[in-house]
Amino acid sequence: MNILKSKLMNLSSINLSRGNPIKVITLFAFPLIIANLFQMLYTTVDTMVVGKYVSSLALASIGATSPVIDLLLGLAIGLCNGLSIVIAKHIGSNDKETTKKSIINGFYLIIIVSAIVTILGLLFNKLLFNVINVSPNLIQSAMTYSTIIFIGTLFTTIYNYESAVLRAYGNSMVPLLFLVLSTILNIVLDLFFVLILDLGIAGVALATIIAQFICCILCYRYIKTKLNIFHFEKSDYQFQKAYIKEHLQIGLPMAFFQSLLAVSFLVVQSALNTLGHQEVAAYTAAYKMDSLMMQTLSGFGTAISTFSAQNLGSGSYHRIKKGAKDCLKITVSLSLIVSILAHFYANEFMTIFVNTSETTIISLGVQYISFTSMCYFILGINFVIRFVLTGIGQSVVPLGIGILEIVIRFLGTYLLIYPLGFEGMIYINPLCWGISTFIIVCLYPYLLRNSFNNKK
Repeated sequence: MNILKSKLMNLSSINLSRGNPIKVITLFAFPLIIANLFQMLYTTVDTMVVGKYVSSLALASIGATSPVIDLLLGLAIGLCNGLSIVIAKHIGSNDKETTKKSIINGFYLIIIVSAIVTILGLLFNKLLFNVINVSPNLIQSAMTYSTIIFIGTLFTTIYNYESAVLRAYGNSMVPLLFLVLSTILNIVLDLFFVLILDLGIAGVALATIIAQFICCILCYRYIKTKLNIFHFEKSDYQFQKAYIKEHLQIGLPMAFFQSLLAVSFLVVQSALNTLGHQEVAAYTAAYKMDSLMMQTLSGFGTAISTFSAQNLGSGSYHRIKKGAKDCLKITVSLSLIVSILAHFYANEFMTIFVNTSETTIISLGVQYISFTSMCYFILGINFVIRFVLTGIGQSVVPLGIGILEIVIRFLGTYLLIYPLGFEGMIYINPLCWGISTFIIVCLYPYLLRNSFNNKK
């Protein structure tokens, strides 16, 4: 038991500024990927339980809430990801005092943003549903689900920040362990609230925030009692503008990127909602395959951004280049494997979320998965380059790419979805991935060189 515990602790604390880049990135990324997939299970299990045991209308309601929830929660979660990079840079420079102050001031930002997101979500969720043309027969269920989720924003955000701090220290295993436990609890509560208490869509939302709350508490207790990173002096608690500014410079572009991405999906969802509940339900289920790929790539993205930030702090520029190349090889290879599996098992994937009698929904979902999955390798390239640039402080360009994707999705909505219906929906994501990846690949060498020259 002691040997197993020792190995777990060694894996959970990795120095990214030393050792073979491909090895440390993979070791750091693996728990992140598993954590992302378990995080995805929160909404996936909700989708499965509602689609199987409530109704296809309820399934469509959850799908309708996704872009609105992602729009607002994306601000908080994106900010957490940005703060992790800033903290990792201080850790790389081996300055404990600035690291502690950076953590405290980052926490202040997180609390403020959580309050803003909660208020905005509760006040404007119905307005946003009307803006994106959510069908009247879905509005009430969508309101119920989103209201409960927004009430739990504080728990979600604090847990994400706790995980961000641990990741900055090279610890990606401990957040995973707590998240696995919380996800299991979420599944049990989903089934209990829906099958036993018959709470329907409200039950799955309650299960989600209760599980997030427990995850938040457990992670804090571990950090407080087991690690020597949350022991602060009174002077560390000062609100300092310099640290706030530093966090905002990296965190805001990542926060806005998350929300801007959600804005682009709001535009798409608005057009999709005009097609009918079967199309909405098909997209809700089929998009889980895209989410599965994105969460996997996001693990490598977070790993390479933290790797880049730590090595930037220690001045190891050659390691950043080597790590980026190694990470690209992994993500492209992985994307191709997933693409092949998704293409051939799309039908089986759809039946996870809807009954086999829903032949129209399954057929539409298979069409979507079969085409978009063939473009996952483009997404793999995009994630690595985008996160490397963020890790070295070039966060404005990824933000610009996010704005470009909004424009592309906006144009695609009117040029593809409205004229072609669901078939047009299938082409939009690959189009965004292709154009944004081409541009960021062209800019990457210049931005990398410019960032290194400024640090010398």
